[in-house]
Order: sequence, then structure tokens, then C-alpha cells
Amino acid sequence: MALLEIRGLVKHYTHPDTEVLHGVDLTVEAGEFVVIIGPSGSGKTTLIRCINRLINATSGEIFFDGQPVNSLRGAKLRKLRTQIGMIFQDYNLIYRSNVMANVLHGRLGQMGFLRSALGLYSREELNAAHDLLVTVGLEEFMHVKAQTLSGGQMQRVGICRAMMQNPKLLLADEPISSLDPASAKVVLDQIKSLTEARGLTGIINLHQVEFAKAYASRIVGLRLGEIVFDGKPEELTDEMADYIYVR
Repeated sequence: MALLEIRGLVKHYTHPDTEVLHGVDLTVEAGEFVVIIGPSGSGKTTLIRCINRLINATSGEIFFDGQPVNSLRGAKLRKLRTQIGMIFQDYNLIYRSNVMANVLHGRLGQMGFLRSALGLYSREELNAAHDLLVTVGLEEFMHVKAQTLSGGQMQRVGICRAMMQNPKLLLADEPISSLDPASAKVVLDQIKSLTEARGLTGIINLHQVEFAKAYASRIVGLRLGEIVFDGKPEELTDEMADYIYVR
């Protein structure tokens, strides 16, 4: 059974009146590292946010690890979200908190109300957060406020926070869009190495075709809300890449 199966996914926004996804079908097996490419407005962010229910699909079905995502509510939906880590384009950190606290926030979904309200983390959780910061080269910044970091450093904090969930699936929405090429490579190296080391499945939205070809085990091309390419990096021709990005 596939880890993720999407059938006939449609997303329609009323303000403005537009349909962003037009019956998308996508199956992702455990262990794949899928990069979704496409221009702005192609539906990449909408698709990835439907998977973890940050937004609700208009119609269609999403199954994650055998669970019908669209019908989950309350505690079942919260449990689902603990199994799906998310790295955001705009980092989504608490900037006045220090780096260590931001990483530990990745555990809040698995903690009871009292522990989470009081920030009562176990020694195991503290050690895990420390080890992740060492892995991404941010150990010396753990007590520094997040707002003082560079964009690349903030994104590495976001990676650690997502990994603290111990997810089965890692989603990343344009994680390098505001980074210079050197910082972008560092961030993608960390995402790829951590997903491989932990045996995770990754779905990453990117604009840059060259990075997609370098990191993906599979590339999915979205154009105007429809999948127009789905294959291995070496199968993506220049002509197809041009078609994906030309409106």
C-alpha cells in the first residue's frame, strides 16, 4: 500500500473565483523523495497544504498511510498532523524565542496539554533537539533568538523542528525560494540527508529545475493545476521543462 494516494483532487477558491487544482491524481510510495516543480500559480502550494489539511480540498480523496485525510476531525486530525512534518517557505518560527525552543516546538503535538503548556520536555527530547542542531551545524546558536539568524539558518531550524515530530512524511513548501544558491544547497543537502537517514518520504516544492534534477528520486511537474510530467529526473527533457514553465 502506498504511503500517500491522492485521487481526483480539486481545490476551488471563491475569492477570487478560481479553480487551482483540476482533478489531480498522485501516488507516493514510502521512501520516495518527490520534487514538485512548476511556476507560481501552478498549484504546488495548494497541493501540499491539502495533504496535511492546512487547507481543505473542494473535492477528491487523500489517503495517508491508509487514513482518509479529508474526513478526519478533532483528535484524529491532530494525530495525523504529528505524522506529517512541514517546512515552510517563510520559516514560520517564533522569532522572539531561541533556537532550541523553536526546535522543541516540534514535539508539542505529541505532548499532553499540561506538559505542552508548561514546556516540560523530557531529557530524551532535549537530547534529540540538541543532536539535530549539531547535525545541521547550529549547535552554537541554540540559545540565540531566532530573529537574529540568517535566512538559511532559520530554514535549518525549521528542518530540525519538523524532524522533532518523528514524522513519516516530510513536506517542504519552497524551502529555498528566498535563499542564495550556496545557502539553498546547504538546506537541500540537510533535508535530503535527514530524510534518507531516517527512512522518511519527502515531498518538496521547488521552482528551480536544476535543484530538482540534482536531489529528486522523482519529479512531478504541475502546470495550471494539472500534472503534466511524472518521472525520473533524467526523463525530464528541456522541452518538457519549458512547457511546464511557459504559461
